[in-house]
Amino acid sequence: TPVQEALAQFTEPAPASELLAQQSWIDAAYSADSVADIVARLQASGVPEAQKAAEQVRAKSPTACAVTLTSLRRARQAGSLEEVLNDEFRVSVACLNSPDLVEGIRAQVVDKDRNPQWSPATIEEVDPAQVDAFFAPLGDLELGLTPPTTTGDNL
Repeated sequence: TPVQEALAQFTEPAPASELLAQQSWIDAAYSADSVADIVARLQASGVPEAQKAAEQVRAKSPTACAVTLTSLRRARQAGSLEEVLNDEFRVSVACLNSPDLVEGIRAQVVDKDRNPQWSPATIEEVDPAQVDAFFAPLGDLELGLTPPTTTGDNL
């Protein structure tokens, strides 16, 4: 068709993926079960990019890193998008009450010292019960999304 011919003039093969070339160390590190184990694997890697990633993770809120990893793993196992969105809403509400949110804003926006004092300070100190609390039901504040029901009429 004329449209395809016109587009063909401007197409070219995609460049080689830099990320694909690093997939082996990424998969090896990020398949660990905890943030602490992920960081340990990154640090043990001889790959400079992995070392940099470990430093970047260590600089972030340990609680936020643990909650994020848990959220991603829960989403992978969820039965529906609605279940994932309900979880994400719970986490968002809990984050608003997190001392690390206030501390991060202080360090980046208010004082601009770029030196947040996280609580807990390290990923090794994060209590799994603290992480679980981010996913606790919200009672009347619950988002309450449910998967749509499908009937023969909707197919």
